[in-house]
Amino acid sequence: MKAKQIVILFFLCFPFIVSAQRSWRKDSLQFKVYTRVYFNKQQQIDSVKVQKITCDYCSQKQVLALSEEALFRTRMDLNNPNLKKTGVHVQAHYIRISKKDFQSINNNQ
Repeated sequence: MKAKQIVILFFLCFPFIVSAQRSWRKDSLQFKVYTRVYFNKQQQIDSVKVQKITCDYCSQKQVLALSEEALFRTRMDLNNPNLKKTGVHVQAHYIRISKKDFQSINNNQ
């Protein structure tokens, strides 16, 4: 009897759980930013560059803010031992920001 009640309760609550996971799409934007990290032969960082930002409607200030966030996230990932190999490493970062905050970037800077 209790198992049946738990199953019924689960199916009643399931739509609320799913809708909470999709709610970020209503009030935020998601951008994909590619960065490149160059390591030399001594496994030290030569340079970190933003390669590509997928945003067709962004202003120059918004692109600059997205690239700064991507560089920050790339620097946080540099302690990963899988990246400490000689050569070029490309990383993709998904940056999610609310629409109001993204629009205010033009007004504040």
